[in-house]
Amino acid sequence: MRFSRIGTAGKQYLKPVPIKPSVWTPEAYDDSLQPRYAADQRGFVNYLLDRGLRDDALVLLAQPDMVPSDTLSYLRGLALFDDLQLEAADRYLSASSLEPALFFDVVTKAHLGLHGEARTILSSYQGNKSELKHLQLAGISLLEADVNGYNAAAAGFTYSDFNLTDSERALDDIARTIAAHPKRSPLAASALSAVLPGAGQLYAGSLGEALSAFLTVGSLAGITVANWHKYGLKSWRTIVSGSICSIFYIGNIYGAYISVDIHNQEFYNETAALVLYNIHIPLRIIYR
Repeated sequence: MRFSRIGTAGKQYLKPVPIKPSVWTPEAYDDSLQPRYAADQRGFVNYLLDRGLRDDALVLLAQPDMVPSDTLSYLRGLALFDDLQLEAADRYLSASSLEPALFFDVVTKAHLGLHGEARTILSSYQGNKSELKHLQLAGISLLEADVNGYNAAAAGFTYSDFNLTDSERALDDIARTIAAHPKRSPLAASALSAVLPGAGQLYAGSLGEALSAFLTVGSLAGITVANWHKYGLKSWRTIVSGSICSIFYIGNIYGAYISVDIHNQEFYNETAALVLYNIHIPLRIIYR
């Protein structure tokens, strides 16, 4: 699989990691304190986040002297996003009317699998970042493996904005890979392995598993037939070998289903990681 340099970097940027539970709670605003405005802290918060000091940024943004504002909601959402507290990040980003909050909220919702909500947000956007809007709409379509939807959104790519060009070309590569990727069905794999043990695993692209299933079930079936002819159908030898053969035969069918399912999930996880990276990283360039 070949992607552009920025697309390939996404493999390292977005390794599968568990989303953190939303445990962060800011202190209530206290108007008796000397007020501090989030707009004045924006540069410092970005500095902390750029250096991976998420905890320090969250401590700063939780102080009771921070005056509530759209900027404060945006910065809190941004820091929570970096800390992988995505549900909390979504709440704060959604509460801000700032333009960068909208685009970061789309990425947050995409991480959470809320593709419909992300698309609704983008559809309502009427600002001057129309190409960024199309980039994110295209990415949402790829997360849904909708190549036709991707092509419609990608019609808005100009490849002329240096902030977006690498990501646009990376998404083009991903779209071509998805379109060319063979559509394998777990049910078809199970049916194949029911007819010929190992055939479903071979269909899934696992030659080693296919040979193992074929040899194991075939050997056990041969032993069962030999015991049947030599000792009879009711012999304990025939019953035991036949039972073991049946277990491995059923396991071979189930294994074929799982092999295809795992193959499909691994492909989706890799492409989704690259898509999420490429709809997110331009925001760091444009709004930081």
